Amino acid sequence: MPRPAALALLLALCLTGCSGDGSDDRGSSPSAAPSATTPAGPYQEIEFTGGDGQPRQGRLFGPDDAPVAVVLSHMGRDGDSQDDWTATAEALAERGHQVLTYQRLRPRFQIWQDVVGAVEYLRDHGAERVVVAGASLGAMASLRVALQPSPPTDAVVWVAGGLHSEGMDFDQAAVTGLSCPVLLITGDGDSYGATEDTQQLHAWLPGSELLVLPTPRHGTDILADGGAPAEQLQTAMLDFVDGVAAAPASPC
Repeated sequence: MPRPAALALLLALCLTGCSGDGSDDRGSSPSAAPSATTPAGPYQEIEFTGGDGQPRQGRLFGPDDAPVAVVLSHMGRDGDSQDDWTATAEALAERGHQVLTYQRLRPRFQIWQDVVGAVEYLRDHGAERVVVAGASLGAMASLRVALQPSPPTDAVVWVAGGLHSEGMDFDQAAVTGLSCPVLLITGDGDSYGATEDTQQLHAWLPGSELLVLPTPRHGTDILADGGAPAEQLQTAMLDFVDGVAAAPASPC
């Protein structure tokens, strides 16, 4: 091959190789950058002190200046965690509410102390109203705190709670004085017996809202299953909190 032709071919091969490398770099950059810069989740990691003086780890979703805040308490079985509420917390935050989830401490029968600390944290950081919400044992802890004069709460969401468990007992005399908005949710065939207990609580609280979903699943297991019951549960909670935000204050 003549020398000038060989040089031309060599130059063309070099340019082709450089062009290929540049294309690979551009292709890898978009996927590499988010993994290095995107936070683990749309929340702030926080620590707060429970009603028993012990520290808790939690997550704070939504705007810091939101007038309405929600405490989401998870169920009490091994393996249940604040992760079970993440999608609901994100959805509430998208509607302009602040949300606090947390990881409970043992022993389980002191779970209401978690809720006390969470409410106090939100109040101390500017929340004008606080909705206490939970599933199963978390629902019971939420109601117990709402029945106390302090810290002040403004509404309750009960998902598949029970009337008697882990040192918490509710009867008609105990709940009659509750004057704030209450949303009660359960599946129609709850395997833990929450269907009957939730319906009884609704009978004791005639001003409460009751939603019975077509599912045998328990608490946040309904959300994990997905489908229509999960959508109904989450929509009911979102609309309820929006209603609390829009209505005149009516503390528990």
